[in-house]
Formats: sequence, structure tokens, C-alpha cells
Amino acid sequence: MKLGAFSVSLAVKDIKASKTFYETLGFSVFGGDLEKITLL
Repeated sequence: MKLGAFSVSLAVKDIKASKTFYETLGFSVFGGDLEKITLL
């Protein structure tokens, strides 16, 4: 099923683990750069 473009923003403690988790669910990255994320 093609959903179109959308984004989700979540506060997480480990961005790399979160990325891996969502990729295993079938999501894919099509923009952005993990190395340029601002941590608060």
C-alpha cells in the first residue's frame, strides 16, 4: 500500500536504535542526516 509522503517526530533516547526498529517494521529513510540531529 502506498501512503504518500508523511513524517513522524518522536522524542527518543537512542536515535540509531529507533531507526533500526522502524526499518524492521518496513519504514525507510528518504531524507535527513542522522549525523546532523540536534540533541536537546
